[in-house]
Amino acid sequence: MLCARCQEEIPQGEEMKYAGQTLCEDCYIEAIEPPRTCDVTAVYSAKLARKLAGQEGTDGLTELQKEIYEYVKAAGKVTPEALARKFQLAKWQLEKQLATLRHCELLKAALVDGLKYIVIMDGGPGTLEI
Repeated sequence: MLCARCQEEIPQGEEMKYAGQTLCEDCYIEAIEPPRTCDVTAVYSAKLARKLAGQEGTDGLTELQKEIYEYVKAAGKVTPEALARKFQLAKWQLEKQLATLRHCELLKAALVDGLKYIVIMDGGPGTLEI
């Protein structure tokens, strides 16, 4: 059986039902508890983990996250819809990537002329004293 969201094979007996869909465990968890970009605890945790690992900028990100960051950096501002098309991602997949980039204080959403854009976070990651 295939997951309705990610299209991965679900081992027999491990399928989950949500809103009329059959999902794998990972997609089920994301469906009931989607990533939140504005999460103070997640930002603090990401910053602390990155600092302890000696990571800066795009260090430690997935290749997809790095590509999204570099694309937005080059463009200056990009609508979420354009990002989803460019990287061939479903809305929920893009939101997951953007949440991580927001928690690392690399990208953020901004309203420009009444439209939502993804932009580089001013000043980049803030400092964290530990």
